[in-house]
Amino acid sequence: MQRAASTMSHSSPFSPQEMQGRLARIRSEMAARHLDAYIATNQANVRYATGFRGEPHTLLLTASDAVLYTSFRTLPWATEQTASLQTSLELSTQAPPLENIQQRLAGQSLTIGVEQGLSHSAFLKLSQQFASHTLQPADPIEHARREKSPAEISLLEASQRLNEEVFAAVIPQIQPALSERAVQGLMLAEMAKREEIDGYSFNPIVAVDGNAWEIHHLPDNTRIQKDSIVLLDLGIVYQGYASDMTRTLCMGKATARMREVYDTVREAQDAAIALMQPGAQTHDIDQTAREVITRAGHARGFTHGLGHSIGLETHDPGLNLSPFTPNEVLTAGMAFTVEPGIYLENEFGVRTEDVLIIGEESPKNITRQSKDLLELNF
Repeated sequence: MQRAASTMSHSSPFSPQEMQGRLARIRSEMAARHLDAYIATNQANVRYATGFRGEPHTLLLTASDAVLYTSFRTLPWATEQTASLQTSLELSTQAPPLENIQQRLAGQSLTIGVEQGLSHSAFLKLSQQFASHTLQPADPIEHARREKSPAEISLLEASQRLNEEVFAAVIPQIQPALSERAVQGLMLAEMAKREEIDGYSFNPIVAVDGNAWEIHHLPDNTRIQKDSIVLLDLGIVYQGYASDMTRTLCMGKATARMREVYDTVREAQDAAIALMQPGAQTHDIDQTAREVITRAGHARGFTHGLGHSIGLETHDPGLNLSPFTPNEVLTAGMAFTVEPGIYLENEFGVRTEDVLIIGEESPKNITRQSKDLLELNF
């Protein structure tokens, strides 16, 4: 389809050179996996490859062609947002897109990659639809997304700054007798006030005292007491890129036990961050933090992975600082959260979370919010 002119102002924040480079990297990843074609429907994958952030969206990639399927209603936005790929990306409103893809690939016997996140039933249906081809779950786009460009890192930093603005605005509003849900509402309200924020990257977590034992606690009507310890985990999305930060605060003066746990978590995070350079292995980084917590006698209190990749998704796929996922080698440009925690059943929990960018020689912590224990006095 020939591109029509658009008056929409939704252009990509990335240069034509960067967008062309993304397609080249994705095609290189496809070749490494012996894929003749690749079909993507995941919003983050389509956005990374084309710049388009609307719906509907189905992307077909081959060694020579790139076709983005959308609807006639969203075509003006697609035209504007993918302008950097004007000579490399065909826009199509043919529906349904999979039938058109079938027609394009007819008469050949190809190995077609599909996204690994597809359900088993969806994969079986596609296999029947493309019976003359071989379908293979694969991750060429996710793999290309691992290393962030300087432009992407700038957006991650801007997202984190906005997230910290929200945090700073909420802290003075926290008072004893407020419920977890009320504090979550304060976070969401502060996010909504800032027009540059796309939205929240996940439902903010507020966990008072023993509720932090549930690591991803859903805020309820539990109320803050004058001696509570409160865990706050929040993130926003800015121009598609997520932020993520956790801080723990005390209502009033922290007890010696609270300080011991808090300091252990901080020591574990510092030890892990010191290892985060190209060539380091994700399992070693996680183990380093875990050993600090184990030596302090809190091994039972730290049962989740140390961190995850972050970018167009809060949990970018394929990379984790965790003993429960494949061991990976760090390379420059990767972005991770580092979030050790200790959770004491029926008492309280502490988690400290920052976002790190892997540099050529050392990591850059793009989280500026102080990690000193915050005590709110009333």
